Amino acid sequence: MARSWPKGSSHLAKVLIASGLLSVTAAACGTSTPSTTSSASVAQPIQVSFWESHSSGGPPGEAVSALINEFNRTHKSIHINLTVTKASTKALAALAAGDAPVLALISHYDGAFLNAHALVSWNSLLLSGPQAMSASEQASFPASVWQNGEIGGQHYRIEADAKVSILCYNKAIFAQAGIAQAPTTWAELATDVALIKQKVPGVVPLAWKDSSAHILPPFLSNGGAIFLPGSHQTKTDFLSPAAVETFTYFRNLYAAGDMIIAHGTQIRADFASGHLAIADGTSAGYQKLLDAVGGKFAVGVMPYPSGSSGHTANLVQGLGFVLMVNNTAAQDQAAATFVDWWFAPAQQAYWGSHSGYPPETASGLAAISPVYLAAHPGVAISANILQSPYTISRPIPTAYKEVQAALDAEFYDAVTGKTTVQAALQALQSQADAYLSGNTSL
Repeated sequence: MARSWPKGSSHLAKVLIASGLLSVTAAACGTSTPSTTSSASVAQPIQVSFWESHSSGGPPGEAVSALINEFNRTHKSIHINLTVTKASTKALAALAAGDAPVLALISHYDGAFLNAHALVSWNSLLLSGPQAMSASEQASFPASVWQNGEIGGQHYRIEADAKVSILCYNKAIFAQAGIAQAPTTWAELATDVALIKQKVPGVVPLAWKDSSAHILPPFLSNGGAIFLPGSHQTKTDFLSPAAVETFTYFRNLYAAGDMIIAHGTQIRADFASGHLAIADGTSAGYQKLLDAVGGKFAVGVMPYPSGSSGHTANLVQGLGFVLMVNNTAAQDQAAATFVDWWFAPAQQAYWGSHSGYPPETASGLAAISPVYLAAHPGVAISANILQSPYTISRPIPTAYKEVQAALDAEFYDAVTGKTTVQAALQALQSQADAYLSGNTSL
């Protein structure tokens, strides 16, 4: 379905004025509202169909809609037609039927699109030619974002709503337990959750998600590697001290009653009720958590702790812009104009201060008021995580989707005591390598 304007605003300019970003917009976009426009450009704008799947009722959907309306208002020769649908699962079938969008937001599982030769590389449109991003614009992207969707030097997918894993905590419970500051290492986190269980009876100290985006970061922070070095991405590295350390750490927390494993809806409900001290989640879920709490207590936010490597680690998740094949050169160029505009500082600042996601560029972060960032630590901390050299893109090989499913299952079984850590890692390594080598029926 198509989106309408967010309630309470006629167009984005009003919001930009309120947030102090209007002066940035004109410089960043290189356009201004024309007093007169030729009838030809108004009558025949280049039509760009755009499929994306953010909820129309939430902040991300409203931010997307507002930004597209502002683009259409200030770019009379191009019209972006927004459709809310799951492009990740529907765009390939639409392409086969001859009804694919020009532009789409799809997940990091884009291997099927590449295998079907369904995507146009952004290189000739955004990295060279008249629409090319400047060197400073490209440098404003952290490597973890810029390299997402890059295959063999070709950018087929450019991250549009980057999110990372974070922890939120109930400040009142921390105060009751006598915890003065958020833990910065996994060892400190273990000490704190044990203290919460002791000092604040009836409260669950920690809820963790058993999904790869929340398992791989601590594994990486303990010195782990996504792929076995030298294997050319055909083998994983789960038979390693880092994997043993990571699985054992969470198994010990679970066995001691210091942690539960849960999913987003349950975690938000438990946290909002005051029965959960620390909630594992993502930067995209931070606003949902605040909405669930409804101001009943103060919420703190912190990055994942540092591991035995001496640093923290994270993975970038989220949807990215892809350009589908079989469109006109004019439509391709128009789509590139929109994507380039999206990443300008003003638009990134608006996205970062209205969607719940952090801005993807350093220049976008710099355009957000320090006052706003101080009042919204989830955005500030998530943006800093994106900029960290220890934050990486999610693995690209198509088969890694299956590897992640195996990781989730074996982690759960090991942590909950259904199997030993060593048996879980042996099974995980075998399954993962079979998926990556193609020696599996999937």
